[in-house]
Amino acid sequence: MSTKTAFKRIALVAAAALAIGGISAVSANAASIAGDWTTISALNSSVPGTAVAETATQIAGVANYVALTDANDPVYVTVTGGTIVGGATSASVAVGTAVNIATPTVGTITVTSYKIASGAASTTATGTLTITVEASVPGTVYSSSTVLGNSIAALPTTVTDAAYSVTAQASTPTVAEFSVLENDANGVALTAGWAPITATVTNGLMAANIAGIVLPVANTTYISATPTAAGVSTFVLSGIAGLAGTSTITFSVNGVVVKTYSATFTGTAVKLVLTAVNPVIAVGTAAAELTAGITANTNALEVQEFDANGNAVAVTPGNVTVTPASSAIATAGVLNQSNLDTLGHIQGGTVLSTSVNGVSLTGVAAGTTTFTATDSNLSLTSAAVSVRVSSATPQTVVLSTDASAYPAGGLGTLTTTVSDAVGTVPAGVYAVFTGQAASSYALTVGTTSLPGGAVALVAAGDAGSGTLAAAAVPAGSVTVNDAGVATSSFNAPISDATGVSVSATAAATTITVTPATFDVTSGASDAANAATDAANEATDAANAATDAANAAADSADAATQAAQDAGAKADAALAAVTALSQQVTSVLAKIAGL
Repeated sequence: MSTKTAFKRIALVAAAALAIGGISAVSANAASIAGDWTTISALNSSVPGTAVAETATQIAGVANYVALTDANDPVYVTVTGGTIVGGATSASVAVGTAVNIATPTVGTITVTSYKIASGAASTTATGTLTITVEASVPGTVYSSSTVLGNSIAALPTTVTDAAYSVTAQASTPTVAEFSVLENDANGVALTAGWAPITATVTNGLMAANIAGIVLPVANTTYISATPTAAGVSTFVLSGIAGLAGTSTITFSVNGVVVKTYSATFTGTAVKLVLTAVNPVIAVGTAAAELTAGITANTNALEVQEFDANGNAVAVTPGNVTVTPASSAIATAGVLNQSNLDTLGHIQGGTVLSTSVNGVSLTGVAAGTTTFTATDSNLSLTSAAVSVRVSSATPQTVVLSTDASAYPAGGLGTLTTTVSDAVGTVPAGVYAVFTGQAASSYALTVGTTSLPGGAVALVAAGDAGSGTLAAAAVPAGSVTVNDAGVATSSFNAPISDATGVSVSATAAATTITVTPATFDVTSGASDAANAATDAANEATDAANAATDAANAAADSADAATQAAQDAGAKADAALAAVTALSQQVTSVLAKIAGL
């Protein structure tokens, strides 16, 4: 017999996936474990078959078992974690004779076989079979449900569920979709034994397509049905025209609430709000100023509309115009809703959306004017906001600190304020120094953060998340916000100093730079040292008092010992006198007798 033929003869084979009450077998690498079983069958099996396997699955039951038969060789079997029907844990099995492994309870049973040759069992296992005993047929007993949501009308995923957030006008149809999948205790999707699903919505309408139910359930606020086939049941949420408010969507399975969601349905806008995000802009167009490093003109204004409940409502750009009181001072562009930018073109700022609109401005001439927004469709007008157009030409740079004095190494904040002839300069980058500012006394930490240092190019991020690309900033330049201010932190010098100065050289004679000054004092440290010295002196005095007390105690001990010695001597003398007296008395008595 060839090696190949011999291997085939001893290869482990098993019944393939069987019906309810049967077993399922999993294909395995027969080359790694040579088995002797040629057939595996199970009680109540209705779909017998064969497949290479090392594992099998059976349902727990007092009368259930897995039958094993070797058609080629007699074998000796041992059972771990269970028994053979009848109670034995080992047995010799003749060729073609079945050995039934009992599966009364949930657990794992291992059956090991040893081929018998010439009347003796091999000392090396020739086959191993692991039987997994389940409480029920996988996918047939309801245990839990997976409920997911999506903020649009598309099949949800775990990703869309994590990002779920819905705000829509009350008249909007199909604003969100939800799915429900029923599982058994091991997370296996049910193929039978489904439980009823109930969905309720407090504001809005829900339509559903329950797995196995062909016709979708009509729009309603309450749905309850039981799937009749495997698969996902889906639900679609829509708003109700004229009914604004917060909606709560609740999903229950088998009578237990599994998950809830909320959606905000907005009504018709009743209020138009215009906000000056950057109240100071530069002379020039938004695009030109942005190229020059000034961001203030881009999305300088914000337009929003709100319903009667204060909910932000999606704005229709074509219905809204923003008008200046004086077009000789500044003019406005159209509404921008692109999520590729932020309000004020601020890196990390509020991302634009249908309910957050940006409006870029063009500065025509230095001066101040107001802007007003109007919605022609809803007959809404905003309150006016003031915007100043600056020449954006720096004239003064003031450096200041948040305290006049710091302890050695103390944390401080340095503020750089850039102004033009009138006041605050627009937000942006200004070349005001010849290089980076410096301290007259070495700072402990923070030298590299002082204003005027070169800043490398910041890579573009996801604009929709508010992260915008920023150009490299050359040395000597300062990036200020819409208040014309930049801040940085530092740690004061480690040693005491008076009149520490942080300053920089102006980039032009038309710019005046005022340095920041502060003192470094270690008064707190001195006080702590004085307290330590006082404590040490008190300790020394206490030790001296203790020594004196110990000396006095030693003297008292010596006096006590001397008194004890004198007493002992007196006692000895008295004893001697007493003994002598007794002897004299005895002698006198003898004399009297004579």
